[in-house]
Amino acid sequence: MQLAVNRARATISVIILLATSILASDWDRGVALYNKGDYKAALAEFQDIVMERPDAAGAWYYIGLCEFKLKRYGRVELPLSHAIDLLEIQSPSSADVAGAWYTIGISHYLQARYDKALDPLERYIQINSKAKREIDPSARTALARSYFFLERYDEAQSLLATTVTEKSPNSSAERSKEHAANSYYLGAIYFKREDDDRAIAALREAVKGNPEDTAAMELLAESLMRKARKSNSDARWLEAAEVGEKLRAVRDDLKTANILGRAYLGAKQFASAVRPLEKLARANTDNGQAWLYYGIALSRSGQMRKAMEALEITIQLTPDSIPALSELGYVYESDKQYQQALRIYEKAYAASGDPAMKATVERIRALAAQQP
Repeated sequence: MQLAVNRARATISVIILLATSILASDWDRGVALYNKGDYKAALAEFQDIVMERPDAAGAWYYIGLCEFKLKRYGRVELPLSHAIDLLEIQSPSSADVAGAWYTIGISHYLQARYDKALDPLERYIQINSKAKREIDPSARTALARSYFFLERYDEAQSLLATTVTEKSPNSSAERSKEHAANSYYLGAIYFKREDDDRAIAALREAVKGNPEDTAAMELLAESLMRKARKSNSDARWLEAAEVGEKLRAVRDDLKTANILGRAYLGAKQFASAVRPLEKLARANTDNGQAWLYYGIALSRSGQMRKAMEALEITIQLTPDSIPALSELGYVYESDKQYQQALRIYEKAYAASGDPAMKATVERIRALAAQQP
């Protein structure tokens, strides 16, 4: 996240801090060191100041900023809280009050203390909104994600919707990835609520902004497949398969094979489904569902011998699986192995009691009787 921590204002030193020329010298040295990026040395200067002047709000403010810059986030809140208390008495309209709340909130967020991040970030946004000052986009992002991680999805959704439409002067690659990540979180909320139309739109944006975001690609493919099942849409199945192929280019593992195999099956691209489903089945030798999908892909792509083997394994694992028995019976029937087909169809009828299956048994029995 691109963090923009507000700088302490030089006016603080003039209004609040400078009581003696020695303190002025310490202040100027501390500010110069901070601006050079020597945060440890700057910290020491400001700590010396507050030893002499505990009411020096600007020095407390800089101490908090130095700790933040040194990534010692657990040490940020105490000095900045002192700064806020003093500023609210000495200079309540100072923009540094909001800046201190911002830095405290971001520090909690970066420590994954999301519940602690909420109040300071909300205060920062409220103060700047009231003063009609610009709000740093990273504050809304951190607040929205904190709500998301706390599973407070209503609050997260409204903020994320703002962040993904917010114009930013920063067009850097990092900012683009931040936007993509926010689109992912928004899409995840829609996905949890089974609002696939909006989930798909948000997740497409996430993948567009960060083509290597495997979590966004996974969720986009799942949302597309769920929408495809509900609407019987071939286009959605095909798009899910396209997303799966992009995912495989980044991460070729079993989770990706599962997505690709199911997407190609749904799209009736059976030959393309074989490879990922074989990978999944052979990695899960006791998973009847995996072997069933693999067997169906083989069967429907005309690879009957391999289909027989896969489906025989399926019914060993799940003896009463009607889809597996029906598919295997069909495979044997297509290969004109009527005795074998009869054996399988009889099992299917015994397991289902389906009158249509009984009719199939009678038909295949007649064909078997005619074979020499």
